[in-house]
Amino acid sequence: MNSDQNLPAKIATLPVAVEAMGGDFGCKPAVEGAVHAARELGISSILVGDEIKLKAELQQLGASGDSRITICDAPEVITMEDSPGIALRRKPRSSIKVAYELVRDGKASAVVSAGNTGAVMAAGLLIVGSLPGVARPAIATLIPKVGDALPTVLLDSGANIDCHAYQLVQFALMGSFYATSVLGTERPRIALLSNGTEATKGTDIIRTAAQTLSGMKGINFVGYIEGRGMGRDIADVVVCDGFVGNVVLKTMEGAVELVFDSLKHCVDNSSLGKLGMWLAKPSLKSVFKEKLDPSAYGGAPLLGLSEVGVICHGAANARAMMNGIRVAEKFVADGLVAKIGAALATLEVSMPSGCEDGIWKRMGDRFDKGKKPEGVQSKGEGE
Repeated sequence: MNSDQNLPAKIATLPVAVEAMGGDFGCKPAVEGAVHAARELGISSILVGDEIKLKAELQQLGASGDSRITICDAPEVITMEDSPGIALRRKPRSSIKVAYELVRDGKASAVVSAGNTGAVMAAGLLIVGSLPGVARPAIATLIPKVGDALPTVLLDSGANIDCHAYQLVQFALMGSFYATSVLGTERPRIALLSNGTEATKGTDIIRTAAQTLSGMKGINFVGYIEGRGMGRDIADVVVCDGFVGNVVLKTMEGAVELVFDSLKHCVDNSSLGKLGMWLAKPSLKSVFKEKLDPSAYGGAPLLGLSEVGVICHGAANARAMMNGIRVAEKFVADGLVAKIGAALATLEVSMPSGCEDGIWKRMGDRFDKGKKPEGVQSKGEGE
């Protein structure tokens, strides 16, 4: 099987399509991010959104004449409150849909968006499709570790609310390849996020995924990891469903804000504290601004699509959008999608016997009219 048969050749010099309207703060951060990406990184962008608003922002920044930034008018916006599937049908000229169409038509190399996560994934699946064999794409987010260790790849961090064991296994494989390709990690350590490290912990689905990963050659599966171990150098890739991953991600962001605001409160009420803060400012800046600030990492790739899609935080600022554009351009230049597609094409996963959904699926079968649970005989059978 030719693993690249559904993967069109990409040109790294194509501009990045920046969906500029879906974030929490309108188009301003996206436009500023695109301008910084052009001026500081030399990366071209197509701003997709309301043409009048985008032109006004560019004019304010003195970038109206920059040939590396163009505009594609898309008058409709899918908001955070919209249902992705319904909105894509009712808003055919939405900015996220138009952005993916630019990639599909060979006018852009990738999509970057801070908009509705569900809409970004749904539009990607609808317009450019997924890699062959991929059940569901997953958002891969980088989580900083203590010290100088490379970040941990957390996936899924928000694309899929619930998952089956086979999908978790696919996430592990995509995350492993992502860690190797982007971070340069040799034999990435794969762990499943659970409520304990013992083999008996976790749900039926997690235990089934663990059993499968344990028997796979070429996968460095190290077992379960608890939430408190995320920042330690225990694993390189942590796998969970999108509901859990998104809660973990936002809880960690809140914890960082709690520590920072608590320090600031103490400093503001103490002259000695202000002196100490001034002396520690270089170290604190490297920790809070360069290591713990989500904007330093840009966006998170939506792994499993047949094209590069990068999702930024809804509250992304200009720095985060610029880094999201940088990340997208790097993924295209590195051929990340083709490499993941090739790895998945050679994959043959054999799930353990039995129902991966475990006891809850078997209980549900009892209420499924016409469906017979295992081990239950109909009247007349076995007589």
